[in-house]
Amino acid sequence: MRSDTRERPGGRSPSLSAYRALTSSLAAGRWPPGSLLPSERALAEELGVSRTTLRHALKELADAGFLEPAPQRGWFVARAYISEGPNVLAGFSEGAAARGLTAGSRIVSVEVRPCAFEMAEVLGIPPASEIVVLERVRTLDALPVAVQTLSLPHRLVPDLHRALSDEASLYRLLSERYNLTPSRCDYTLQAEAATSHIAKLLDVAPDSPVLVGHEVTIDTQDRVMAAGRMVYRGDAYRFTATLFRL
Repeated sequence: MRSDTRERPGGRSPSLSAYRALTSSLAAGRWPPGSLLPSERALAEELGVSRTTLRHALKELADAGFLEPAPQRGWFVARAYISEGPNVLAGFSEGAAARGLTAGSRIVSVEVRPCAFEMAEVLGIPPASEIVVLERVRTLDALPVAVQTLSLPHRLVPDLHRALSDEASLYRLLSERYNLTPSRCDYTLQAEAATSHIAKLLDVAPDSPVLVGHEVTIDTQDRVMAAGRMVYRGDAYRFTATLFRL
């Protein structure tokens, strides 16, 4: 019986060959995010390796974030996700680009209205001052993964509601047109259940788990330039942290 554990010509091991073949298939979109891979038996036969070797390659792909194992069911292609960690202030589009994903957006609503007392305190403006309130769906490779609701003082961003579009980068627009550059963001993350409104926008069932990031963004002149929240699908967001013992 032929064994595939020895290295092949060129010094390439069967496990590495299987890994690269599977990676190429994933990159080509053969199996879309969230789909179930063919059975291990079928994949092993297709790639010409043993199931033991195949499982090693599948585990490596899972460790790299490309696959997700499901006991008794098989291997699923990981959904596109956005990941954040502490002490790094980066926009949604920047985070997506760093992972080879294409970020997009769809504006749900944008309006100018008087500011409620609670939000006025957060923004540091008088109650009933005008604010621009933006709600939009953020996507990764066309998959809706988050709903962003943001309030900005209108005096800092006059006519922003007319300048916005689905294609425009919000923070680039804020920087280039209004000279507003974020310097830090106070951020709180908590788990909630999706409301019917959020569930419809994210294409999930009502009461599905979501992660809500509440954010207050300060600009380089120490002004609160924006405050709001980002509601992420529970299967599309990952928060990483490095913890130190004091």
